Amino acid sequence: MDANDIHAVVVPKWGLTMEEGVLTAWHVAEGADVAVGDALVDVETSKISNALEAHHAGVLRRQIGRVGETYRCGTVIGVIASPHVPEEEITAFVARQARAVAPLADQSTPAPQSAELDGRRLRFLTCGADGVPILFLHGLGGDLNNWLFVQPALSASRATYAVDLPGHGGSSKDMAGIECLAGVAELLLAFLDHLASTRVHVVGHSLGAAIGIILASRHPERVQSLTLLGPAGLGVTPTPQFLEGLVAAKNRREVSTLLKMFLADERRLTRDMIEEFLKYKRLDGVEEALRRYADFLSNVGSELPAAVAKLETPIHVIWGSRDGVIPFPGARDLPANIVLTLLEGEGHLPHLEKSTEIVAVIERVVTAVERREHR
Repeated sequence: MDANDIHAVVVPKWGLTMEEGVLTAWHVAEGADVAVGDALVDVETSKISNALEAHHAGVLRRQIGRVGETYRCGTVIGVIASPHVPEEEITAFVARQARAVAPLADQSTPAPQSAELDGRRLRFLTCGADGVPILFLHGLGGDLNNWLFVQPALSASRATYAVDLPGHGGSSKDMAGIECLAGVAELLLAFLDHLASTRVHVVGHSLGAAIGIILASRHPERVQSLTLLGPAGLGVTPTPQFLEGLVAAKNRREVSTLLKMFLADERRLTRDMIEEFLKYKRLDGVEEALRRYADFLSNVGSELPAAVAKLETPIHVIWGSRDGVIPFPGARDLPANIVLTLLEGEGHLPHLEKSTEIVAVIERVVTAVERREHR
């Protein structure tokens, strides 16, 4: 019997701080055929409820994990194997896994740092080392934790920086002196200088995508590639309902309604997501910062599509077909010099809902660009 015919399904480590997850639903019955990419089981963390996808094809021979139970990262919750593997081999495999101790989260997890730039604090998280870094820019109302499913995977082979934009997360909430999105882009340039980083691959979501475009158009020598998720400004701005709701939301019902707009599957919204956003909204200066960004986005007009059309920087756009915040405009309405990945049935947070696919796309983009430049 080939040992490669048996594969463990384990509780994933989604993000640097995740230690455990709750199984909330199995999507595949024991004994059913499984293809690579099939949703196997829903796992809920403190950040989001997400589907664990199959990394191997075969048959789900064992459902070990029970719905409603909490398991540490690395715990085996199922077994996928070829149909010809004898039952006794599956049983022996399960017994060996049961004796193994599921690992706890690495206690050496890197902690966010802060940089003081022009009197403004910018919080950031650095993971990995070497290579041309990836700079992650989150969307409106988000923070660097939005990349918790993506940054660890991509930091295995290079340095990565996830930043809290001004007015967000642990960065300064005071927006004084920032009169447009270009002001944020210039602050990020100062941040790269602070890190002595000459060039980066920019991965931006929504608002962060718009800022990434401006950074690349003003300083093309500093941006090696752009990967834009649900981008604001490419002829489409966030819906007025979203922008108004983001600024005005003050209670759990309003926040819940708002956050559901982000997700293709509302069941992925967790209580912790609502509570964390409420805490953020109650911080001094946040409402004014969000209002300022909403005004910036509302007045972008045709500026960004024109900037994108002139860029020689490789640009890859990822859009969810069911994006309820920035609806997909259609491929014909996008600048001709971009490459598009349309995720059918996905919403405005593909890096949380489809992190495996997003990691794969980003890896392909940065690898292809670097190979091309080294020829």
